[in-house]
Amino acid sequence: MDPVEDRERMRVSATEASWALRDVNRAADEVDHVLAQRLGLRALDYTAMNHVLGAERPMGPFELGRRLGISSGSATELVDRLEQAGHLERRRDRHDRRRVALHPSEDTLARVLEELSPLFAAIDQAAGDYTQAELAAVVRYLRTAAETMRGFARSDST
Repeated sequence: MDPVEDRERMRVSATEASWALRDVNRAADEVDHVLAQRLGLRALDYTAMNHVLGAERPMGPFELGRRLGISSGSATELVDRLEQAGHLERRRDRHDRRRVALHPSEDTLARVLEELSPLFAAIDQAAGDYTQAELAAVVRYLRTAAETMRGFARSDST
C-alpha cells in the first residue's frame, strides 16, 4: 500500500472507491508534473495552461490571474511569457473587440496530445479487462465523482 494513503487512512474514513479515486488524483498530479517538465513549463505556467485548456469558454488574462491568485500585472507577465514561448495566443473577441481571449496554440495542443497519447492508449487497454456492465458502473461512478468535485469547487468560487 502507498505510504501517503496509509497516513491519510488514519485520519479519514472513506470507501475503497474513494481511496482509489484519491489514488487516481495523485497519479494525475504526477502526470501533470512530468508533462510540465516535458513541455519546458514552470509549475505556475503549466497550471495556467491547464486553466486555459480546461475552460468552458475562452478566458482573458484578468480571469486567469484571478484563478491563479496573482495580480493582474503578474498575470500579464505570465501570459506574455507563455505567448513568447509559443504556448498561448491572444485573440480579440469577435463580439467585444475590447476583450482579449487566451487560446492554446495549435503546436502546444498537438504536443500535449502527442505526449499523452501513449498514456491514453494504455488506460484504454486496461479498460479491455472489464465487461461492458463493469465499465458502465465505473463510468457512472467517475462522472458522479467529477460532478461532485466540481460542485465543491463552485461552492467556493463565489
